[in-house]
Amino acid sequence: MDRVKGQPFPREAQEIKTKERVRRGKNWPIVLIKIVMVPLLLFLSLIVGLMIGYGVVGHEPASEVFDLGTYKHMWDLLFAGT
Repeated sequence: MDRVKGQPFPREAQEIKTKERVRRGKNWPIVLIKIVMVPLLLFLSLIVGLMIGYGVVGHEPASEVFDLGTYKHMWDLLFAGT
């Protein structure tokens, strides 16, 4: 073999050169969309879960999820004896 110890084969050198052509900094809109969409989807899933839990499981009107008095009542029930 004609290659020196520690040097890559010519085929490996070509692969290394093609791997160096990575786009950096060009995909910031995609990252921004991901940063905005993940919390938005989590918030929407929280609202849907509250509505299903309160309306379907609890047999109450689902619109009461958005009433602040519902949560005050739950707070009073939880901490009434303390």
